[in-house]
Amino acid sequence: MKNERLAQWLQDHAEMLGTIDSAEDKTLNQTLYEGIIDIALHGDTRMVDSVLESVAAHAVGTGRVLTNLLGVPQRLREQIWHRIGEEIDPEPGFAMLTAVDAIFVHIIRVMIDAYLEAHRLSRVEKAVEISQLYTESEQKLMDYAAEVARANRELARLEQAKTDFISIAAHELKTPLTLIQGYVNILRELDVDQRVVSFIDGIYRGSQRMGTIIDDMLDLSALDTNQLNLVLEPVSIRSMIELIIAQQGGALTERNQRVETVDLDSLPKVEVDPARLHQIFNQIISNAIKYTPDGGTITVSGQTTLDSVQVTVKDTGIGIAPEDRENIFEKFYRAGDSSLHST
Repeated sequence: MKNERLAQWLQDHAEMLGTIDSAEDKTLNQTLYEGIIDIALHGDTRMVDSVLESVAAHAVGTGRVLTNLLGVPQRLREQIWHRIGEEIDPEPGFAMLTAVDAIFVHIIRVMIDAYLEAHRLSRVEKAVEISQLYTESEQKLMDYAAEVARANRELARLEQAKTDFISIAAHELKTPLTLIQGYVNILRELDVDQRVVSFIDGIYRGSQRMGTIIDDMLDLSALDTNQLNLVLEPVSIRSMIELIIAQQGGALTERNQRVETVDLDSLPKVEVDPARLHQIFNQIISNAIKYTPDGGTITVSGQTTLDSVQVTVKDTGIGIAPEDRENIFEKFYRAGDSSLHST
């Protein structure tokens, strides 16, 4: 049923809903249309199922016959079929029409089942009560369901816009930063006053840090668009951890911290992209240094299981609050108050 091209086409053709004499059927028609877009986009039928169950119960309560109720989705399917047949080339059109048929088969089946179930449970003497119960809730439910579907699509659009912005900004910043770094390297080779040297070194460190941030932004953009290429080769976990510890030696000495390694010698080599694995472990160990008080200890241990290699980084720092643990891998999320660490 999922077909993103169909979802986009339906969003662009909402005008074909036209006018419907019955206000009740107009609301149902619009809600079904939004629900069909949601199914085509995400493959999730729960919203439509809930609406159909409510509509079927209301129809039973008001004495509306099933064949009359089924006319609403049937007419909507015919409209969609007709327009796709006119506007879309046969090959993509066939895939879209197949998805349309699968969606409407599901809608008809759920509507029939819900109607029969409601009819079984209802009794003639309870028809008025059922009608009063569902009339108001049905309208609210359909309005809410349609609004949720629109809100979800808007969130997806904003997320894509954010990804595009990050990618464009990172690429645009790369060129002037490269120019700055080039001029700084030239200045560092000149014979200048010692006070100026300290300024040049400050600019150099700042440009290096900015370069790291821009590279991270480009990596994030590549991840979001599934364009991050990995080059796999056998890597020793122990050697990589030791390299990172050596690179962090200055920070460890300044903070009077020590890093202990446990059972890394027993780990086999693993097929990974060494640059990306270095990036991951370096970030985790760097965070452990930042959020561990002076004089603390960081322990990196390893073990093998039946089908994996596990590496654990443990420190004597402030830890992560339980309510933050589910969100720490979200983009741009920072747990707790950053002022609590002792960097």
